[in-house]
Amino acid sequence: MKKVVLIVFALMAVLQMFAQETAEQKDTRRRAFIDDFLATYEAAYEKKEIEYIKNFFSDDALIITETKKLKSTGSKETIPSTRKSRPYQTIVENRMDYIRRLQGIFDANISIKLSIAGKKIRQHAKYPEIYGVNFTQIWKDQNGGDNLESQMPGFVFLMIDFKHGEQTPVIHVRTWQPKDNIEKEQDKYFLRDFMIYETK
Repeated sequence: MKKVVLIVFALMAVLQMFAQETAEQKDTRRRAFIDDFLATYEAAYEKKEIEYIKNFFSDDALIITETKKLKSTGSKETIPSTRKSRPYQTIVENRMDYIRRLQGIFDANISIKLSIAGKKIRQHAKYPEIYGVNFTQIWKDQNGGDNLESQMPGFVFLMIDFKHGEQTPVIHVRTWQPKDNIEKEQDKYFLRDFMIYETK
């Protein structure tokens, strides 16, 4: 009984601490959390912890993977739920489709090495609990299988949401684009490219 009471008091103390934070302090803490989270994210892929990775993503997560095939018609493809159009074939998946494909990649490879560099964290101007994270990723595995990201430097964007849990934020969006597809900075995905709908 005493243990339960102590846990409740500890939780109340943490919640009170969060409530008393200034916006600047909250932003600083969230950025530090994202730094730690990315290290965990990187390790989870290398260890092929599929259930753990699944929990990173919200139920309605949007996964966008750009292929390395150049346009053939000259037309641009409009990407669902975004303000972006790109001249490359794009695979759009939900959480379960992505996890199913990732499981196949994990099963086909004994070892996977993931490296993250050049990380940039941005807070949404209108929704301060939402952050955009951009980084360069190098993924190396044995044979790649159907993994478009293997052996190719690429740019990853994550939309991370703290709204429903300061200690358990979720990823609403993950994108990957081959380095060869990026001609200018505006070609990459950023927070501004996604439509955000307010929910209770």
